[in-house]
Amino acid sequence: MTTTGVGISGRQYGCIQNVAGPLYICGVEKSMQRENYSLAVFDSDRAMLDACTLILKEHGIAIQAFSNSTDIVNQLQAHPPSAILLDNSILPHGGLEVLQLLQQHWELKEIPVIYMTANGVTGDKALRYGAGFLLIKPFDLPQLVETVLRACRPGTGS
Repeated sequence: MTTTGVGISGRQYGCIQNVAGPLYICGVEKSMQRENYSLAVFDSDRAMLDACTLILKEHGIAIQAFSNSTDIVNQLQAHPPSAILLDNSILPHGGLEVLQLLQQHWELKEIPVIYMTANGVTGDKALRYGAGFLLIKPFDLPQLVETVLRACRPGTGS
């Protein structure tokens, strides 16, 4: 079920409530949403992959979900996304290796990468390797949505 409301600041926000239990996505302005954004999500954790897909589709973002990094270059070249959400533990290569691989391809290194990790040191390294955005786990859902929307908008930086 999706509802909308007005926050303390007077800005409109959207919420998702999962019928099976409370799952809320609040605090992201509806005006930030764009129907033409696409995101490639790479995460070996199927539950996280499914959750990101569900949440981000609710915000009008087209999702390409991948549970491994095998053939990542061809997958991204076939359907270039607005941004990439990349987990540190993606198999079989690992997130840092994938970042280095993306930097070797001129048409892919321009795609903003949001790097997800639970380790701040690894996150710093990911930023040095070319990630434009960083999500330190655990993160909250509004932070995920806002970071993805920022990464997808042309001309925005970290």
